[in-house]
Amino acid sequence: MESTSVRAARRRRELRERGVTAYRTARDLVGPDRDGADLESLEQVADADLRTLDGQLALLGGLLRERLSDADSDVSREDVVSISQALHELHTVRFGIHDHLGHDRLRRLDELDRGLSQLRLLTDQDQLIDAVCEAAADACGFERVMLSSVDDDTWRPWHSYARTVGPPERTFLRWMRDQPRIQLSHMLLESEMVRRREPAIVHDAARDARVYRPLAVAATQSSYVSAPLVSGDRVIGLLHADNGSEGVVDLDRDVLWFFAIGFAQIFERAVLLARLRDQRAEVMQAMKAVEAVLDELASTEIELAVRDQPTALAVSRPVDPPVAERSTVLEGLLTGRELEVLGLMATGATNERIAQRLVIGTETVKSHVKQILRKLRVENRAEAISQFLRLTIGARGD
Repeated sequence: MESTSVRAARRRRELRERGVTAYRTARDLVGPDRDGADLESLEQVADADLRTLDGQLALLGGLLRERLSDADSDVSREDVVSISQALHELHTVRFGIHDHLGHDRLRRLDELDRGLSQLRLLTDQDQLIDAVCEAAADACGFERVMLSSVDDDTWRPWHSYARTVGPPERTFLRWMRDQPRIQLSHMLLESEMVRRREPAIVHDAARDARVYRPLAVAATQSSYVSAPLVSGDRVIGLLHADNGSEGVVDLDRDVLWFFAIGFAQIFERAVLLARLRDQRAEVMQAMKAVEAVLDELASTEIELAVRDQPTALAVSRPVDPPVAERSTVLEGLLTGRELEVLGLMATGATNERIAQRLVIGTETVKSHVKQILRKLRVENRAEAISQFLRLTIGARGD
């Protein structure tokens, strides 16, 4: 099925061809004495965008009307008919241009909103990554869309979707599969987008020095748009899109940018939901571990003996948090800082909360957690908490 962008490009081409023909006819009727009236050459008009063409047609229409109303002008009856027909054609082309420019943007924004609405139904981040390229092509009307990941100073082409899969597209997919990470040098267009967090448009990939040449060659791109995926204060990915053999316009860039903004918000929500689910699972496992330890303590046989330590009622100072109730086993395995981290983990604190409590970095907390799991020979936080509770709850009676 033909995409929206291809249909729009074909409509722009039809309007330009018809406008150039109307411009040639009207310019001949204006006459050579009007050459100084800010009229562009036929070659310039043929290469101009629709807004520039519309301005030139408006200027010519005014000159033709002046010739009809000029009493000193020698206008024959045949000239009146020709000028009237030329004016009618000018107005028809200009109306078509205005209709296309005015309604095409609204139509594409409506399709964009419908596409994002479908993506909002997905809450799994892996499903979103698998669906984003096809969703962008359908919602934004592109022939092909590529997703790239960005990590610090490198970017890597990741997923791609094309409406028509032929030999060129299969070649491009092989290039993506074998392509290593690409350094974001200051000469690349992608580096500029990451730095400025703004979309970009390339009209002629063969002549644009900012273009990453291997990508343009592998994708056989001559004209494309790109937009960054921004999460928080950093760029996490890039979207590239093109219309195959058809060129792209500023509206294509804007529509892809709006899609990138909406998708980044949807993806961020999915990641947060996944983290909440994981955290909830860890808390549930920890609670089950606590329940098992308490059941074990409650079912332990009671012996007639004298405690070496005073009862809880005889303690005059406040009770310390679990991190202070250290067993000799844990002290022999973990460092003091790791014991503090493990004690806070047992309270259900996240890595961020532990970092704030101990005034250290989040990455440092992650490193401590990794070492704790390794030293205790457990697979996850829940098992580590279970070990901690088992050893510390019984530490006072050891």
